[in-house]
Amino acid sequence: MNERAQIGIAQGVLGFVPRAAAPGSSTWDYAVRPEHFNPHGVLHGGVIMALLDTAMGYAVAEALAPEGAFNLAAQMNTHFLEPVRAGTVTARATVRRQGRRVAVVEAEATDDTGRVVAIATATHAVIRPKAPPAPAPDHSR
Repeated sequence: MNERAQIGIAQGVLGFVPRAAAPGSSTWDYAVRPEHFNPHGVLHGGVIMALLDTAMGYAVAEALAPEGAFNLAAQMNTHFLEPVRAGTVTARATVRRQGRRVAVVEAEATDDTGRVVAIATATHAVIRPKAPPAPAPDHSR
């Protein structure tokens, strides 16, 4: 991620709002909108997945930023536990393990009452900057 999201400023078409970020963790909110409901009148799971993915991606990114590295989601697993019909959903993510090539991160989404509505885990590829090539030897002497 080239630019860090500003805390408290809505991001993207779904309007996710970053609330906190630190190396290895992040918290994002989403204000439920009826236009994102599925045909059964509850929030579409894809919105919750996107929120969890965003929180997890930023948690890893915050851990890697000091090294100049970045991350890409390689795998994600989500469990939906409760339906959501109103209010705000908050996703909190924590990096569980970070290595040279991969990071494992987990997150949970809660509603306004603190009820856990979904949980997720993900594996992120860690992309490190390549070292500049060594200068060619000077044979002009």
